[in-house]
Amino acid sequence: MENSIASLHAAESEEIKPYKIHVSSKYLDLTKKKLELTRLPHEVFLPREREWELGTPKSEIEPLIDFWLEHYTWRQRETHLNTTLPQYRTALSLPTYPPSPPLRIHFLHIKSPHTHALPLLLLPTFPLTNLSLTPLFAPLTSPSSPTSTQPFTLIVPSLPGLGFSDAFASSSTSSSSLENTAALCDALMKRLGYSHYLASATGSGVESPAGIDYHLLRILGAKHRDSCLGIHVVEPCVRAPTLREQPVAWMKFAVARLFHGSMFGYEKADFLALKAEEARLRQEKSESKSKPGLSSALSVGDEQRPLLGGRRGQSKAGHRAIGILGLREPNTFAYALCDSPVGLLSLVLSALRRRSLNHMLSHTEIIDVTQLAWLPGPEAGARFWAAALEEVEDFDKPGKRGEGERRIEDNEGGKEKEKSRVAVTVFSSDGCDGPSYICPAWASSHHSILFSQRAPGRPGIAVWEKVDVLVDGIRGLAREVERVDARLKLKPLEEIVVFEEPILEVDGEESGRERDGESVDFSAWSGEGGSVGEGEEEGHGMQLEVESPDTVVAINMRREE
Repeated sequence: MENSIASLHAAESEEIKPYKIHVSSKYLDLTKKKLELTRLPHEVFLPREREWELGTPKSEIEPLIDFWLEHYTWRQRETHLNTTLPQYRTALSLPTYPPSPPLRIHFLHIKSPHTHALPLLLLPTFPLTNLSLTPLFAPLTSPSSPTSTQPFTLIVPSLPGLGFSDAFASSSTSSSSLENTAALCDALMKRLGYSHYLASATGSGVESPAGIDYHLLRILGAKHRDSCLGIHVVEPCVRAPTLREQPVAWMKFAVARLFHGSMFGYEKADFLALKAEEARLRQEKSESKSKPGLSSALSVGDEQRPLLGGRRGQSKAGHRAIGILGLREPNTFAYALCDSPVGLLSLVLSALRRRSLNHMLSHTEIIDVTQLAWLPGPEAGARFWAAALEEVEDFDKPGKRGEGERRIEDNEGGKEKEKSRVAVTVFSSDGCDGPSYICPAWASSHHSILFSQRAPGRPGIAVWEKVDVLVDGIRGLAREVERVDARLKLKPLEEIVVFEEPILEVDGEESGRERDGESVDFSAWSGEGGSVGEGEEEGHGMQLEVESPDTVVAINMRREE
């Protein structure tokens, strides 16, 4: 009996189910009430040019609260996402002992119309979801010149606990959140039939919380290099080599810097950027001496450094200001954000501004980002972040280089493998306020660098503002990997089996579905994903304290031909 149940669970866990977002109307009503009952803090008067000095000002957040209440309609956004993006969810088991329940991972599978497309795992910049990466999809899947420009078939998951992916359920699994997430991503690609693939970040590693955008790709490329044939990273969390830890790399850096020459992976642009940074830092130091009190703590450049990240080149990026609020105790941090959509909106506004001072995101796009964090609850993201901090510090402690590398890169027998292949994209900042410049060659201590590019300015919100740079980095990686590895070819799955349950229609309306002899009441759902009336709402009996706010819309299931 136990064996049969285990077999049944195993079969169910391998299903790939089309997914449609449908948030409970009760949850949307709760959100509206919380917005209406918001109590905003009293403000200290500051001149307009200094109004962001203490964080998100009331003048910025009040119009967005009004927009959220009066003009923003989640049902319209929900319908748009459901009709434009091919969404799926599948349950994947974690490589843990004792075994833990599978996690349902929400992902997009966007197939290119071109037969020579390559499979690409596209990871959202933390803490965004896969639904926020839409500006990248068309340029990657359907380039204007597909014969001369490499197209890709995209697989875009949401990380565990973000969007509509399940969160890690226990401390034993979340304590290795990055390693387990990398294993889940690799398992997802193999389940979809992609035995070999490329992977890319979509945001700056050093400006992401705990360096997640870099370290997750780093682990994926190192521990799953037999299937992940190359990774593209943006501003990796690496430092200049030192004489004590990397004498050979240090000597190469010193020689290249002395001659400002293009050698050992360095370019003249690297040294121009480093020189501009040194001049900026001298100016910061000089100006900070004349700023007493709080202004001294927020010296030039610090005001624009990411609230959710750290200085470029630091391995412990990700807990600068937020750490003061208790990120080491994520539950303490989560209570405030789980109960206040406006508090979460304030954090989003601050993070967006510090990433890109003059970003052009619309009110709708800002509320979309906030809503996709608010609906599933931000607590899982906070725990993922806190666990990632501990995990990164475990294998990247200064003065203990090697322990972490062995943990990531050694095979089971303890023999060191070749370095993972990587394409590196960095930004020069053009001498503007911001964290330190990173030379692509510094990543050679962890990776085999196949391609590198240096872009002007800051990374900003790369998903929206640096699409061309990200796409060029991904294509540069693909071009170089294809030259050295013949395994990188698209081998589409001959047949993907997708299990779906039929919808029962009564008088032209969806009234329920049958599943294993059970009938599920759909009386609370509207046919077009629109608003649900109060009379219908009684039908689903959702418990907000226990269940997720999302449900899956049943649609006619068929075996793809």
